[in-house]
Amino acid sequence: MIVKPVLTPRAGGHPGAIALCRLAPSDTISRMSSEPFEIHGALVTLPLPPKKTRPLDGFWMPGRRANPRLLIFVHGMGGNFYRSQFRKQLMLDAPHAGVDTLMFNNRGAERDVSTEKFRDCLADLDAALAFAKRKGYREVALMGTSTGCQKITYFQSVRKNPLVKALVLSAIADDFAISKRDLGKAHSSWVKKAKRLVKAGRGDTILPKCNGFAAHRFLSVADESQIEAQLFNFNGPIRHYRKVSIPVLALLPEKEQYACIPISGAEKILRANSCSQKFDSVIIPEADHSFHGCEPAASRATFRWLNQTM
Repeated sequence: MIVKPVLTPRAGGHPGAIALCRLAPSDTISRMSSEPFEIHGALVTLPLPPKKTRPLDGFWMPGRRANPRLLIFVHGMGGNFYRSQFRKQLMLDAPHAGVDTLMFNNRGAERDVSTEKFRDCLADLDAALAFAKRKGYREVALMGTSTGCQKITYFQSVRKNPLVKALVLSAIADDFAISKRDLGKAHSSWVKKAKRLVKAGRGDTILPKCNGFAAHRFLSVADESQIEAQLFNFNGPIRHYRKVSIPVLALLPEKEQYACIPISGAEKILRANSCSQKFDSVIIPEADHSFHGCEPAASRATFRWLNQTM
């Protein structure tokens, strides 16, 4: 079902810490793009084990009052914590919903996506949640966009972290199906070539025709025996998704350009396979994969659901 969501402010919500002009919940990034504005918060670093590993960078936006709830946003392939209109819209709306936010670069940020190891997302999210715990948050929602959905779903299916109370799956992408569609008949031959390179100890060899990924990174999404490829393979059993029992929201763009099956079909598969105590879905009208021009609707749908759930 397609709905036009409206933000329902949480009782006792507080105004946002946004400078130059005080923004109401109805303010949008597109309206503000013609003039500079500031979002007050703090740049943070999230240390990773071992000590030689470079720490993760992020932006934490606490409210003016102590808040027990935090939304942690996990970007997709090659993304980052700052260059997204949708992310900025979330930060504009969050204070009015009574939710703090943490945006951070995971190890698939920007150019690092070509060589990242998918299972590193466990340590990345461990670091983000350790930060949340140190800051005194009692309820955390993990929100992933695109491949960030695979990461938060895998994390919670494995870790079952009690601090995490909800997942928001935004613009889910079936990366395995996309890989097969984009490479066509050459898909199987590229998978075989990548496997040979990995077996020969050359897994870091870049494959220009495979999104510029290293051989091992390409296999992670293109080989259906691998966890990342399985996570939201809508023609498969999506086992890790079925292990998630906390509330889940699927936030789906109506005009998803990367979809390999109709969005309504993906929603039905997610609903039918959910073992969550509460599963909901919202399809945002006219939205593409990045919710361009539809950021306010997507953001307010997110916080409306969180306020009803957490």
